[in-house]
This record gives sequence, structure tokens and C-alpha cells, in this order.
Amino acid sequence: MLAAVTLLSGAAFAAIGLFLGTTIPPKHIGLLFSVILGPTIMFGCTYYPWAGLTVVPAMKYAVLINPLVYVSEGMRAPLTPSMPHMNVPAMLAALVITTVVFLVLGLRAFDKRAMK
Repeated sequence: MLAAVTLLSGAAFAAIGLFLGTTIPPKHIGLLFSVILGPTIMFGCTYYPWAGLTVVPAMKYAVLINPLVYVSEGMRAPLTPSMPHMNVPAMLAALVITTVVFLVLGLRAFDKRAMK
């Protein structure tokens, strides 16, 4: 489980990096850290379990757009099995979908930029 989550998360964030690297102009790369990476980490369930957001139902489902949530929960599931965590097949499916979507978007953006 841990190896699968590690490989899928690496592939997902490599695909996201390809997409962001080909769509964000080099002069705006500093904004990437403040606008994208900061909120991703803060709302990625790295500091708290996803199940802990039950008290704020709107936020519990709003953070599901963040791929880091699935990585955090995917690491939490095998490392701390006694803690509540997200459904494992749902986590893995979300990481596969994220990888495929951002790989397609990243390759299109790369192809578009290469053809200029």
C-alpha cells in the first residue's frame, strides 16, 4: 500500500509539475509558491487527518480538489492504521485520475509551447 501510494503520488505530482511548468511563464514562477504551493500544503491534510474535518462539512468536501489530500491520507492509512482515514480505493483512484488528467493537460501545454 505504501509503495503504491508513493509511486502514484510521484507520478501525479510530476504530471502536475509538467502542467504548471509549461503554463506558468518564467517571470511569474515566484507566484507559484505563494498562490499554489502554500494553500496546497495548508489544505492538503498534512497537518491534520481528513476525518478531523467532519466538524466543518463544507471544508471536508472542498479540500477534495487538492491532490495532496489523497497523498496524505494514502500515507496515513498504512502508517497509522488505528487512525481514521479515507477509503483506500477512493484514494488510489483519485491519484490515478489526477495523474492522467494532468499528464494529458501537461503534454498538450508542452506541445503547444514547443510549436511556438
